[in-house]
Amino acid sequence: MKRSKYAEIWFSHKKYVPLQHIIKVYHKKEVKEMMKRLFALVAILSLTVCVKAQNPVGQFSLRPMAGVNISTLANGDFDMYRTKAGFTGGIEMEYGANRWLGVSAGLVYSQQGAKVDGALSVLSYDDEFEYYSVTKMDGKLKCDYINIPVMANIYIPAVKGLAVKAGVQLGILVNDQISVETNTIVERVPLEYFKTYNSEGYPLFTSKNVSQSNVCKSVDFGIPVGLSYEFKNITLDARYYFGLTKIDKTENPDNAKNRYLSITLGYRFGL
Repeated sequence: MKRSKYAEIWFSHKKYVPLQHIIKVYHKKEVKEMMKRLFALVAILSLTVCVKAQNPVGQFSLRPMAGVNISTLANGDFDMYRTKAGFTGGIEMEYGANRWLGVSAGLVYSQQGAKVDGALSVLSYDDEFEYYSVTKMDGKLKCDYINIPVMANIYIPAVKGLAVKAGVQLGILVNDQISVETNTIVERVPLEYFKTYNSEGYPLFTSKNVSQSNVCKSVDFGIPVGLSYEFKNITLDARYYFGLTKIDKTENPDNAKNRYLSITLGYRFGL
């Protein structure tokens, strides 16, 4: 363990134009003929919508979406990160390569980060003395990204509208802020630190609020995987993101990486 005289912790959405049909009825046969044509047209349009809802081969489509993120940080040096909820929303474009494969790229705003809830123990000493402290932390780390996912969407023929998806994702940080309340108690100190004790001889309890920005790296990279189900152009999408980048860029960086589950609802527009 490195010897130091002082120990400090720094927490640190084709526009739908209403179609109005004006039917002039002259006699009964004409009405029947027009009704047959109308029913045929509706059937053709319905079939077209179903085909487009699955995967329009050789065509592009847009899908605005919005939903919620359940995010945290994983693989950190300390067990102090808990899940937090945030907003996510954006738009994706997809190209139908064939009946079972689509390739999509998106631009998505994503509120990520984690709640901070844990305790950190520190043992420090110099040439003659040692002391032990425990710091309880309670707060939140907010990291907002513009994410660019590129996904392969594999449609399952046995279940119409169901797709399995996987790909890669680049995240551009647009805002970060950590706000933590720290409560520290020194459990054992040498004689020269006696002033940290109160008049009754108990260790001194200290509390402070720490707020800092510019603590996360500007770029994040990882792998999103998920499932989606589409019905009448409405898509329910769930995906999980495995971050591969260590996001902490402070002086003593943690090894934590982004993790989040996103659930969104979207609507597909054919182009």
